[in-house]
Amino acid sequence: MSELPSATTTNAPADSGVLPVIARARSGAPAWVLVLVAIGIGVLLFAVLDARRRALSAPAVRPRVADAVSAPSLVPPLYVPPVIEPQPAAMSPMPMPTPAALPSQPRAQAPAAPTYVATQPAYQLPAPTQSPAPPPRVATEPMLVIDNTAGSGKASGDAAGQSSGAPAQAGGRATVAGTRTGAGVLANKATTVQQGTLIPAVLETALDSTSPGLARAIVSRDIRGFDGTRVLIPRGSRLIGEYGSDTESGQKRMLVNWIRLIRPDGATIAIGSPATDPLGQGGIRASVNSHFFERFAGAILQSALDVGVNLASRAADSQVIVALPGNVGGAARTTSPTNIKPTLKVKAAKSISIFVARDLDFTGVENR
Repeated sequence: MSELPSATTTNAPADSGVLPVIARARSGAPAWVLVLVAIGIGVLLFAVLDARRRALSAPAVRPRVADAVSAPSLVPPLYVPPVIEPQPAAMSPMPMPTPAALPSQPRAQAPAAPTYVATQPAYQLPAPTQSPAPPPRVATEPMLVIDNTAGSGKASGDAAGQSSGAPAQAGGRATVAGTRTGAGVLANKATTVQQGTLIPAVLETALDSTSPGLARAIVSRDIRGFDGTRVLIPRGSRLIGEYGSDTESGQKRMLVNWIRLIRPDGATIAIGSPATDPLGQGGIRASVNSHFFERFAGAILQSALDVGVNLASRAADSQVIVALPGNVGGAARTTSPTNIKPTLKVKAAKSISIFVARDLDFTGVENR
C-alpha cells in the first residue's frame, strides 16, 4: 500500500508564498435599519406639518381662562318664569245689611220766581203797490207772426202754402207738440213735392266764409210731383240762398240755406231748405284754412325773443340758457288763438243737393 502524503508535504506550496483571500466586513447598515429610519423621518415630518396646519387654522388670539371667566356674556341669560302656586280662594266678605231708610220729612217748597215773556208785535207786510200797465207798443217795422192755432184737418199742402218764406235753420230740430196727431191726405198729389226730396244742383257761385253772402245754384235734374205725373221743378231752375261767416274750430262743412226757387217759366216759391252733399249729408264739404301761422306766430316770436334776450344777457363762461316767459304786456298784445276762426271755401261748379224741408205746393201756378 502506498502511503498518504503527510501534512508537511500538503502545506508545502502554502509556505512557498500563496496566501488565502479574506472577505472584508461591510461598512453600511443593514437594509431593515434604513427602512425603519425612513419611516421615522416620515412620521416626524407629518407631525410637524400637521402641527403647523393646526396653528394656522386656530384663532390668532385665544382668550385666557381668567379673561373668559371675567368677561360678561353677550347672550342674556335665559329667563325661566317662576312657578306660581295656586292660592286658595279668599273668602268673600259677607254683605252688610243696608239700614232701613228713615222716613223723609216733607219740606216746604219755595215759591217759584215769576217769569217775564216779552212779546213782539206781528210784522205787518206793506200793501203791494200796483205798477201801471205799460203803454201798448206800436210796431214801426214789419213783424213775423206765426199762428199755431190752425186746425189739424187741413191738408199739408195748404199749410205749406200759407207758411212764411223765412229760411229754415239747417241745424234746427223739429219738436212735436202733444201726444197724439191726426193723419191727413195730401190735397194735390200731382202738384206737390213732398218733404224729404233731394233736389240735385250745381253751384254757380263760389263760397267763402270770410264774410257772409248770397249763393246761387242751378237745378241739374227734373223733379216730379208726389205721383210722378208732372214735372214741378224742371232742370235749369235757379236757387237763391245765403250763408254765414260763423265758423268753429274743426268745422269742415259749409252751411248754406236756400230761400227761394225760380223756375224757367217765372214761377217762384219760398223753398226754405238747407244744402247737403249729393249723398244727403248736412252741409257742403269745403277746403279749410286753419290759419296755423297766424294763430301761433305771436307765441313763436315771443319765445324766440325770450331766448335771444336770455342768451345775450348770460355770462360768457356759462353754458346754461334760461328762457323765462314773456311779460304780461306782451302776452296781452298777442292775439288769442281761439279768436282766429278757420276759413271755409267752396269752388263753383260743385255738385250739391237741396233737402226739401217742407211740402212744396205748386197748385197755384200749375192750374193757370
